[in-house]
Amino acid sequence: MIIFMDRLKKGEILICDGAMGTSLQAAGLGIGEAPEEWNISKPEVVKKVHKSFIDVGSDMIATNTFGANPIKLKKAGLGDKFKEINAAAVKIAKEAADSKAFVLGDIGPTGEFLKPAGALSEKEFYSAFFDQADILAKSGVDAFIIETMSALDELKTAVSACRKAAPGIPIIATMTFNKGNKGYRTITGVSVEEAAKELIGFKCDVIGANCGCGSVQMAEIAALMRKAAGKEAFLIAQPNAGMPKLINNETVFDESLDDFAKAIPDFIKSGVNIIGGCCGTTPEHIRKIVEIVRS
Repeated sequence: MIIFMDRLKKGEILICDGAMGTSLQAAGLGIGEAPEEWNISKPEVVKKVHKSFIDVGSDMIATNTFGANPIKLKKAGLGDKFKEINAAAVKIAKEAADSKAFVLGDIGPTGEFLKPAGALSEKEFYSAFFDQADILAKSGVDAFIIETMSALDELKTAVSACRKAAPGIPIIATMTFNKGNKGYRTITGVSVEEAAKELIGFKCDVIGANCGCGSVQMAEIAALMRKAAGKEAFLIAQPNAGMPKLINNETVFDESLDDFAKAIPDFIKSGVNIIGGCCGTTPEHIRKIVEIVRS
């Protein structure tokens, strides 16, 4: 299969998948239950989610490994199943993709902070990310997607670990921004402009943003990132289906499908190269993106 970077360089806009976590919740995943464990106990359900996005036109899908680094799995009581969970995730995704979509090895944050703000050392962070990247690469992912990061030091450590574990495999790196008095920033205070410049300087293949907001605000973030990163950078944007609200003990995302779709042309206007969805986005959201991008 031609590597997806070649398709981006030809000017093609690629479509990523939508939400794995909220899709599994809709399929019965319990509160506090680790979605990554379903790679072992309910692989057919995970595969069904992957296929639901591929069937509506996703060019790439992310493995069900967002919280499958050793640090997070240990907290969930699944530390002894680290290799099994990650290897199974890639196997499931590759079977679902059936060479029709690229498989991205999903790497999320550890949930911890580096010293002195937190308890872990850079060596511990690096080791956790390296071990996950190593098993994902050996299992056959086409690229890494390091996502939902808030701290540049953690993100850079993850990028370095991926490079060491699998030189040559493309790296997509995204941060999560929220709008405040000082504009869009991560919870550690990183601005969109700072993130763009740092990640370009760190030679990530694709940079961008995911989660944290709906499509309208994500379009604003994409415009800021394009301005800061320059015309040559490859960008990815993955908005939520609005913001989550608890209604009758059920999490509901507050952006309608039509409202979500209205902002997609703005992503294209900003030259976003990969468009997908994050929390709350379903195959119908991805279908809308495909319709707009391909029209």
